[in-house]
Amino acid sequence: MSIVKKMLVKLDRLRENNKTPEEIHNEKIYKVNNKLIFVKDELIKLIPEELQREFHDKSYISGGCIYSLYHNKEPKDYDFFVESNYLVERLRDYFLNQVTYKGELRSGGLYKGINMTITQNAISLGRSQIITQWIGKPREVISQFDFKHNMTYWKDGKIICLSDWKYVKGNKICYNEGRARDIVGTIVRLPRFIERGMTVSNKEVSRMLLRLHDVGFSGRELEILENNQLEHFGS
Repeated sequence: MSIVKKMLVKLDRLRENNKTPEEIHNEKIYKVNNKLIFVKDELIKLIPEELQREFHDKSYISGGCIYSLYHNKEPKDYDFFVESNYLVERLRDYFLNQVTYKGELRSGGLYKGINMTITQNAISLGRSQIITQWIGKPREVISQFDFKHNMTYWKDGKIICLSDWKYVKGNKICYNEGRARDIVGTIVRLPRFIERGMTVSNKEVSRMLLRLHDVGFSGRELEILENNQLEHFGS
């Protein structure tokens, strides 16, 4: 490496070290935003033309992918949520007509060269998932997410945090006590986040257990636990 190049590298490192926390945050948001624009554009290409405009206007990205991208990690998948029940029904009808196999719980096959899986909860096209289990405006849906670091969404080129950015910036698991559903699934999913380097305190686990005490087990949850089929607990 030439002397000039070495000097330029040193200058770049110096600039990086002198950035304020706000500048670093804004740069991360910029990168996440650009990535999600690309991801949505790629998914829209897979949707029938007559539904593309409506899907563009009535869908948003949320969940763990934003947290992962913010921390420069590649997401496992991208969750798209839809604001319209009618649009979800038309999407399900269309993609179910494209499957090469149909099962009681799962259908799918190859669609335009991409793996497609359809369940009661979602239409998965590669790493993009159109969530069909929960439908509604961002605040309606995201208020029921189990952890505060995931309570962000992207729509129309903007990332909105419905909890607090401190949860997205950090690595601590903080329970959303506003969640009214699937408390067992919340607890079962904890190891997944710990494996990714996050931490959880006894206080947060206690809050989850107290919430479970208030809500109680459903018959379906007991069946899943008794049969050790924990993979049935979705996000």
